[in-house]
Amino acid sequence: MADLCSPSPVSFVAMIFIVGLLTITLGSALSTGALAQHFGGGAFVGLSTSQVTGDNLSGFNKVGFWGGGFTDYRFTPKSTMQLELTFIQKGSRQTPTVKNGNVFYAMNLNYLEIPVLYKWYGIRNMSVEIGPQFGFLLANTEEDNAGEIPQDPDTPFKVFELSGSAGLSYYFWKGRIEANARYSNSILPIRGEVVRWPYGGQLNQLISFSVRYWFRNTYNAPPKREKGVRNLE
Repeated sequence: MADLCSPSPVSFVAMIFIVGLLTITLGSALSTGALAQHFGGGAFVGLSTSQVTGDNLSGFNKVGFWGGGFTDYRFTPKSTMQLELTFIQKGSRQTPTVKNGNVFYAMNLNYLEIPVLYKWYGIRNMSVEIGPQFGFLLANTEEDNAGEIPQDPDTPFKVFELSGSAGLSYYFWKGRIEANARYSNSILPIRGEVVRWPYGGQLNQLISFSVRYWFRNTYNAPPKREKGVRNLE
């Protein structure tokens, strides 16, 4: 059974508030009216490949699920701000081989994550994105050849994660379908220094891929249209 981290009641209240806020925002985005035409939103599913710096392992060998919803606001023909609410699996993994002495290890981390991204649409049918991500740890386990590793109370995983991300998207079917690739890295350690790994705090690193469906996109949002700027097709 997963070893659940014990976040404070304040953290749970904050998460509930953020979920409610995103629901209201997405509802506004899909409503009618002049202002609503500048809002868009949708849902996505994908995969994350991850590693943890500072765990004596290397390689994006941990594969996990990534999915959620998003809403955006287009404030110029080329620029939007996007807010997402996602569930993502992170961690690291070593498959036992002769080379590593048949040593197995897995770190499994489940997060509720809220990316806040600036997106730039300066290339036809493409966008680039950059911004911070705010993560809340939901559950964590560590395993080796002997089974689940008891969590050391002196070096627990932190409930809150701050990370930075950058990505690239390509759009199909008049902007309704989006293929996205994103890289992210923890800014703050996900736990303190661990005796087993003498290199200081550990950081999540991810390369993630998703396919996104837009319930409503904002490529035709009026009226701030610049000369020579073409909508996605």
